[in-house]
Amino acid sequence: MNINEMNNFFINMKNLSSKINDQRIKTPGTMNVAEIMNRHHLENQHSNIIAFLVNPTEIHNHPEYGSLFLNILKEKGLGIEGNEVYKVFRENSTDELRRMDIFIETDSDFIIIENKINAGDQENQIKDYVEYVKKHYEVSNNVFVCYLTKFGIEPTEKSITKEQLNILRKNNQFVSLSYSEDVLSWLSKLTVKENEEVLKSGLIQYNDVVKAISNKREKSFNMNSEITKQLFAEYGKLDRNSLKEKLHAIYDFQNNINLVLYINLFEDIFKEGKGKISLIHSEKVDYKNPAEWETNVLENPIKLGVRYNSDNHIIDFFVRDLVSNRFIIASNTDDITSDYGNKINEEGYKQARELNSWFLKAILDTNNWEKDNKLSTHVVQNWFGVK
Repeated sequence: MNINEMNNFFINMKNLSSKINDQRIKTPGTMNVAEIMNRHHLENQHSNIIAFLVNPTEIHNHPEYGSLFLNILKEKGLGIEGNEVYKVFRENSTDELRRMDIFIETDSDFIIIENKINAGDQENQIKDYVEYVKKHYEVSNNVFVCYLTKFGIEPTEKSITKEQLNILRKNNQFVSLSYSEDVLSWLSKLTVKENEEVLKSGLIQYNDVVKAISNKREKSFNMNSEITKQLFAEYGKLDRNSLKEKLHAIYDFQNNINLVLYINLFEDIFKEGKGKISLIHSEKVDYKNPAEWETNVLENPIKLGVRYNSDNHIIDFFVRDLVSNRFIIASNTDDITSDYGNKINEEGYKQARELNSWFLKAILDTNNWEKDNKLSTHVVQNWFGVK
């Protein structure tokens, strides 16, 4: 791919990017607090919310939420007779110090809810729960089990044997519940009063979370997916060799662009150094002429960077080569002003650190680092102490 073909390729990419961005702007915005806080997939958080909504004494002030939940269980075939929830417990402890995720007492029933989103079953877990409730409450026939998962699967034999499960099922004392159908069905029945905006918002958010974990959410705009679709439409009919040729050309182009960016960065550091900073390349460490340095770097881009020298205190900051893109800050003393990255052994230096990926992202501006401060100024002032 020659330079003209490369230019045409990137013009095409720019047009595709503009087209995709137009699609993104037209897509309605969204926000889910639980998902942003990375809490949407945690079982305990779901159990907390379900227990809160079922509990008639909670501050949502809608005791009918619990009754509606009981109706869902009856529709699923659970043989409960109660119509009102009396008490709701979270992680109620058994004699063996197991914890039931949710335990509900109604006007006539005792309901165990085992909530499984990502975790596996524990040994004899459901069996022990049932035996504990029967013993502790001195009951036999009105103990019920709901096994709640994303898609309504049944517990494994690790948790309860098939024989025990079949007995519970025969007596209508067991049902499998799903987030994808049953919880969403229940949530759709929960209403709020006109002035309960916060409650309404919470229900909307939780409904969205349940849709997310059970793959029921309407597809939102996915930038990566759209880019893939557009690229396939443009280049999907090419043979693999042609595609690989383009890929290698892009890789080479990226390396060359990176070199230009590195040269630009180090020259900025050199200019801001107020005479205390020189340019380095390979074994030469005292370039004062940027044009000479550029010529040598372009011929052989190995160990290009800058040196700060003050009272025999030397700090070198350089990129080793274009293949590895490894940025290293190294010193002839034990003191390195930058504490970024991991310590490494570097020949010829007393101490050295290899910077992690944030620095390369900052140079490429993919992490928006330079919105408040120039990267070169940060290095000069904070790493080298040149004000």
